[in-house]
Amino acid sequence: MMRSEKRGLKDVLLSLLFPPVCLLCGEREEADGLCAGCRRKYAEETFLRCPDCGLDAGKCACGCELLSELPAGPLDRRFLALTWYVPKKGGEENGRVTDDMILRFKSRGDYAGFFASELSRELERVLGQCGEDTAGWTVSWCPRSPEKFMETGFDQGEELACRVAKKLGIPSRSLFTRLSRSAEQKELGAEDRRRNAEEGLVLRRSAVKPGMKVLLLDDIVTTGSTLRAAASLLYGEGVETVFPAVLARTRRSGGKKT
Repeated sequence: MMRSEKRGLKDVLLSLLFPPVCLLCGEREEADGLCAGCRRKYAEETFLRCPDCGLDAGKCACGCELLSELPAGPLDRRFLALTWYVPKKGGEENGRVTDDMILRFKSRGDYAGFFASELSRELERVLGQCGEDTAGWTVSWCPRSPEKFMETGFDQGEELACRVAKKLGIPSRSLFTRLSRSAEQKELGAEDRRRNAEEGLVLRRSAVKPGMKVLLLDDIVTTGSTLRAAASLLYGEGVETVFPAVLARTRRSGGKKT
């Protein structure tokens, strides 16, 4: 028996003796670290709506700089968002599997395959509806701060971009570097977020070519200041189109806040 066959048989036996379990609840895993129940909850949570306008995460325009400051992308949309991220109040559990999955992805890289599949499928749908050939696009990402990279040992944006690019059959390219900064975006107000993003991102000009079409990926977006700053830098170098695509937008608790 070949060594690879022995290794395959060993994996099968181990999976029978110790079946993989869902990372969230411990039930029998079906695929990508999720059981049927948690996968169903994730799907249900994508139907959550904005408390102000009543639209889903991909159409809501409330409090997002990308919608007011960047040119419209495919289908007159400024960006693509799969779902909402709902911050926990006072550290209390909210029972949402989506939020737990995203946080595990950010901190440990769990569910990278699941999110890449979800995002690439939606990108193909959106671009296909407006006659865009995905082969004409390049995937990039907003890099993690050096401090966070040292803490976790990986960049979740790069991981997501590389996986999405592979699924779409197009190149991924590192177009930015990020300088060290004293505060994380989530700790700042809207104006400080904007300033922090503008000062922290540096464009790799040698990697940018005029006329490029860039799918710019990120995980969680609150005001969109980082993506706005990144897209502005790209447009300044002659990029034809920037289409931001994110896993989730931070959902506000309600009320017309700015």
